[in-house]
Amino acid sequence: MDILNKLNKDQQEAVLYNEGPMIILAGAGSGKTRVLIQKVLYLIQEKGFDPTEILMVTFSNKAAGEMKERMEIALTNPSLPTISTFHSLCARILRRHGVNIGIPHNFVIYDTQDQLAAIKECMSLLDIDAKQARPKAVLETISSSKNQLIDPKTYQDFAKGYFQEFVSNIYPVYEGMLAENNALDFDDLLIKTLRLLREDPNTLSFYQNSFRYIHVDCGTQIL
Repeated sequence: MDILNKLNKDQQEAVLYNEGPMIILAGAGSGKTRVLIQKVLYLIQEKGFDPTEILMVTFSNKAAGEMKERMEIALTNPSLPTISTFHSLCARILRRHGVNIGIPHNFVIYDTQDQLAAIKECMSLLDIDAKQARPKAVLETISSSKNQLIDPKTYQDFAKGYFQEFVSNIYPVYEGMLAENNALDFDDLLIKTLRLLREDPNTLSFYQNSFRYIHVDCGTQIL
């Protein structure tokens, strides 16, 4: 098949594999994107997938744009797979279904500068000086906690040392400020979507039925 031209043996194996979930570990410049494009072409041309049944997700806008550009060149079909960054995909899911877990459709998204301004305001309300805890370090700690699915109450339970004590006081105030402003930060887009899919079986079923193949590009890993 033309799809396999210019691919080495391992790359061909990855393209042809169709027996369930697969992970590929590969370094920079090893042809991950080429394998991805050929894999999708194989699914469409040889396995009869409709392009709209395929979801391709990556981290950066640049990577998503590159994947879309390559797919537009490779496919003669006017329909394309859904190609998105994680945050953009999650934002769309939450706009559509987030109300099922109490998130209004018209939420705003705080970027890093918005988040930092909110942290500084929280610290001012709590009379915590920036010399006691740097706002950027506080934000990074809260972000890390969110990505580990640690909520404010859980963080307060294990906080030790003066810095973590400051963060444990700021974290719930920051979350309250987001709620008051009908806002989500970048981390919320991911963890709220995870919560939505865990708690709302109808939303989970909708996306399970929408996509037969999901590709997750994590830089050095293709899932």
